[in-house]
Amino acid sequence: MTQQRKKRAKMPSRLGRFLALLPAGCALLYPLYLATRLDLCEHTYQNSKIPAVFDGLRIAYISDIHYGTFLNDQRLNDLIGRVNALEPDLILLGGDYAENSDGALQFWQKKPAFQPRIATLAVFGNHDRTLPEENFLPIQKAMKAAGVIPLVNDVYLLEKEGNTIAFAGIDDYYNGYPDPERLSQLSQDADFIVFLPHTPDVFPELFSLPQPPFFDLALCGHTHGGQVVFFGYAPKTSTDCGNRYRSGWYHENGTDILVSNGVGTSDLPVRLGARPQFHLLTLTSK
Repeated sequence: MTQQRKKRAKMPSRLGRFLALLPAGCALLYPLYLATRLDLCEHTYQNSKIPAVFDGLRIAYISDIHYGTFLNDQRLNDLIGRVNALEPDLILLGGDYAENSDGALQFWQKKPAFQPRIATLAVFGNHDRTLPEENFLPIQKAMKAAGVIPLVNDVYLLEKEGNTIAFAGIDDYYNGYPDPERLSQLSQDADFIVFLPHTPDVFPELFSLPQPPFFDLALCGHTHGGQVVFFGYAPKTSTDCGNRYRSGWYHENGTDILVSNGVGTSDLPVRLGARPQFHLLTLTSK
């Protein structure tokens, strides 16, 4: 899975830029209004493989911020404030921080002040991996300057009393060089493994391999929940999987998967039937 695919970032269209000028706070313009609402989704996640010493570990998960034309400084600061108010142990960021890699670099140079008790971990999305390729290392440098640990085919090990939870962040499936074999090797001694891909498009290929998946829980975004959904179906999706992993919880091949609707939007600043969201997971083995 190390070959690089190419997926163009959906930049704001002319219609999207026009819609962004309209008063999104007006409930009469409901698709615009809904796109600016943000729900906190709280989950108690139980798995017997989680070591008991990590019972109560609080993880905030945020994906697809898409800072830029459709999400301004005020909404970004509101998001960060709401996340920090949860007092999470860890903050996990699922990629697509802006509209393209130039925007992602600017986003991280702002040094967004996420304040977890332990660490903030971040992966790259397809919008963050657009050309120029030269932005890739400066974005990682800016992440580190903001106190964030970038995970690009790398693993963060959280250890306590001889027990370990591994957080395995893979490079973007479309525009990066994903290496699940490396992640499997780096995390093989952990008691419990959280996998952090940007997009659920990675799962069909991983699940087709002869060996079982190396992870126990996966958190991802990219889909925006379909962004515009009618009766649980999105006519147009951003993934190769269509509606297969559109939104919510899935259980496949002995693993649990959470697909987030994400925070921002792309192409058009509208949502319908797919509210913006971020998440707080409380882990327990009981």
